[in-house]
Amino acid sequence: MARRTKYFYNPKTLSFEKISEQFRYLIWRRIGAGSLFVVLILVLGFLIATFYVRFNLMPSQQNNYFVLSELEQTNRQLDEFEKKMVFLEEKDIGIYRSIFDVPPPKSENFQSKDYAYLLKLSNGKLLVKIKEKVAHLEALALRQEKSYITLQRLSKGRIKAIESIPAIMPVANKDLRHLASGFGYRRDPFYHTPSFHPGMDFTVATGTEVYATANGKVSHAQSEPWGYGNHIIINHGNGYITLYGHLSRFGVRTGQQIIRGQLIGYVGNTGRSTGSHLHYEVRKFNNPLNPAFFYRNDLSDEQYQRMIELSQRETARFD
Repeated sequence: MARRTKYFYNPKTLSFEKISEQFRYLIWRRIGAGSLFVVLILVLGFLIATFYVRFNLMPSQQNNYFVLSELEQTNRQLDEFEKKMVFLEEKDIGIYRSIFDVPPPKSENFQSKDYAYLLKLSNGKLLVKIKEKVAHLEALALRQEKSYITLQRLSKGRIKAIESIPAIMPVANKDLRHLASGFGYRRDPFYHTPSFHPGMDFTVATGTEVYATANGKVSHAQSEPWGYGNHIIINHGNGYITLYGHLSRFGVRTGQQIIRGQLIGYVGNTGRSTGSHLHYEVRKFNNPLNPAFFYRNDLSDEQYQRMIELSQRETARFD
């Protein structure tokens, strides 16, 4: 079976680009790494606090050299954890900017506490360093926790937006044999002159099931004697709408919320049509787009290239 490559619409380049991983998995994998570090830091803080108390309550006759050695090792470990937390914070900033295109949260200035009382103890200077690092790590962990919650909210919003972009074919067309006419200038079947075809025609039998290609809300489910005949328009938000024309009957009503893949109607031959088929359009801010670019969830690399070739053929229109 051919490897399936996913595509996403890049609003900056106004084109679809390949993605190597599922977007949802990529986001949650990065956020999951953040939560893991937060847990590690909280556990480390508890261990350090316990360690500090235990060694400061030891009788003075115990081996001070051993205590000093353990404190120095702990100090080095804290240095490593601090580096990892700073690195994680930098990764978070990258996620905010590269994936969500929003500025990262502002970092609050770290205020160190007064540990002067520890200087009176044996190895007091080293203890102060350790306490300051533990406090700093606690502050970093708190920032990461807040960042994690923010990234959760942003990722849910981005995933919702992606699920509202058309991404499948409106009829079953696994073998790509039902494409009649593509997007662009084609010969009009009634006037026999070149005219712009703002969508794609699928030649399938009357009664064939038609599916919504993305999440959205039905803005129109109406009939007209000419034009699109019985047709459905779904508003997907962010400027996207899809149109399904020449239906034989409806499966949804105006105002109904729709999810991708939901049955919405049945193929027909109503309106300005010369035969049983589905006319399908994708528009953004009312500008027609080539539907062939919006089948990323259905097609492998080879099928995608084949679909583009088929959509560019000079074939007869049905409407």
